Amino acid sequence: MRGSSYFKRPAEYYRRTQWTYPDTLRIRGSVIPSVLTDVVIITSFSATILAIEKFNWLERSLNVPNMIVPALSVVVGLILAFRTNTAYDRYWEGRKLWASLDVQIRNFSRMIWVGMKDTPHSATDGGVAGSRGSVRVYAHQLFGRNNSSSSMKSVAKNGALATTTTNASNSTVRGESVSHSTLIDLDSDIHHEDVHEKVLVIRLLLAFAVSVKHHLRQEFGIRYYDLEKLLPEGYEPCAATDHVDTKAQHDKALGDRQRLYNEESWNIHVGNEDGQMSLPLEIAHGLSLWVIAEARQSRIESALIGNLLGSINSMTDIFTNMERIVFTPIPLAYSIHLRQVVYLYCLALPFTFIAALGWLTVPLMCLVSFTLFGMEAIGREIENPFGKDANDLHMDEFCRDLKRELDYTVNLKNFVPGAHA
Repeated sequence: MRGSSYFKRPAEYYRRTQWTYPDTLRIRGSVIPSVLTDVVIITSFSATILAIEKFNWLERSLNVPNMIVPALSVVVGLILAFRTNTAYDRYWEGRKLWASLDVQIRNFSRMIWVGMKDTPHSATDGGVAGSRGSVRVYAHQLFGRNNSSSSMKSVAKNGALATTTTNASNSTVRGESVSHSTLIDLDSDIHHEDVHEKVLVIRLLLAFAVSVKHHLRQEFGIRYYDLEKLLPEGYEPCAATDHVDTKAQHDKALGDRQRLYNEESWNIHVGNEDGQMSLPLEIAHGLSLWVIAEARQSRIESALIGNLLGSINSMTDIFTNMERIVFTPIPLAYSIHLRQVVYLYCLALPFTFIAALGWLTVPLMCLVSFTLFGMEAIGREIENPFGKDANDLHMDEFCRDLKRELDYTVNLKNFVPGAHA
């Protein structure tokens, strides 16, 4: 069945095939590669200590009473439990935020598809040109910016619709028609002209989700396969990525905090070419401009305008909270201290087992170190749930499923009375 891959059991996100190894024997997706070096170090150290004791290389015994072990065990256990719980809270919050983003995009696309009035166009209208009713859609129609660039002039000469709103984003325009669509064929005769505009906006909703995924993974810009055909023709993003590798200097007055070189006065003014904005926020800004423009032309049901703007606000809020998770990691001092405590505990433990266990100390310490460092590695891996690790959120799958839903939405016929004015 063609769409069967849309429906997945929860286990399918972790088990890619029906026949697989039991979880006990699995290495892929586990923390074994991450902790292997630490386990080897602790095991080798334990073997060395035991060899020194057994062959009497020192004049005195290395055995230490085990009365200190219970106290250290409680401390290490509490620290590891807090670390893992905190990391999983961030993981679970990230999943809830992505689910909320899905809700807003689903609602927004549905409200547009059934709540926007279709109005007839002629071939001379600004948004429509050419035979077969194909639509010319320009970047400035959704990311409106009045400027004197040569590309904007060429659009004006061709009789394209002049922009009705202004935007401080650093977008440029090329007067080209939309020739491809990942959601629907824009040149099809069976669709009303306004359907193309709806599809363009719904495509931008998917672009918002995809751009959020890339932004959270520190993948800036638009040169990605899944963003290639989602943005309008002629769109160029804000040049915020030009300053990704900006150097920083240490500020003694602020301790470990840093500040950027070449600090200037914080003055906001129109025409500042240094203004920057991330791609998701730029898309949200364009969607807001579109909703307001359509509302002023009475092409959107008045009852839906507040809902549409509320969805955009919620999408921005969700994106900001995702940024909070990514750019506010566990404090470095806590991570360093936890790792130091686990190492000291594992290095001290063999001295208490020498007399009682003998050579069994070596495999026991291998087991203990694997357990403790494994818990620490799990917390370190899932504290940022938006990455590409095996245990991170499957954001590529989420975006792919969302794309399938929007594909289905734009192929549903609108039978709402009065939709075609």
